[in-house]
Amino acid sequence: MANVTGQDATTVSDQLTAIWNNFNKAGDVAYEHYADILTALGAETASSTDEIAGGLEKFAAVAETIGLSYEYATAALTTITAKTRQSEDVVGTALKTIFARIQGLNLGETLDDGTTLNKYSEALQKVGINIFDQAGELKQMDAILDEMGSKWDTLSKA
Repeated sequence: MANVTGQDATTVSDQLTAIWNNFNKAGDVAYEHYADILTALGAETASSTDEIAGGLEKFAAVAETIGLSYEYATAALTTITAKTRQSEDVVGTALKTIFARIQGLNLGETLDDGTTLNKYSEALQKVGINIFDQAGELKQMDAILDEMGSKWDTLSKA
């Protein structure tokens, strides 16, 4: 990856280690897969490979915990940084905050404003998105995002 992107090997090694430690805990995916995705997205978008990897470092641990795959996490970060041109630190930290709140709510916490997982669930249920599976467990974030994406054009600002 360092050869393709022009980054130094130490930086690339640190970035990929953070990604591997969080998204490949089972060790069942070839490490090249992660570098290939970063490199391809960096080449095809207004975000660099360095930005994408740097942003992922901010929220990889919490993303994996709530069931957000590497592919979804990388796509979300890349899309937001490319569209907004906000730094990877800003976008990565924002995603970390969002996903940490969802994780906390899943664990039964109540936010300072009184928000609970049930409030989120009820709001999404109104637009036809169920965040729970048949067993009453919180779905993987990839599945929730798929449902949200399929309904996105039908949602109003309200």
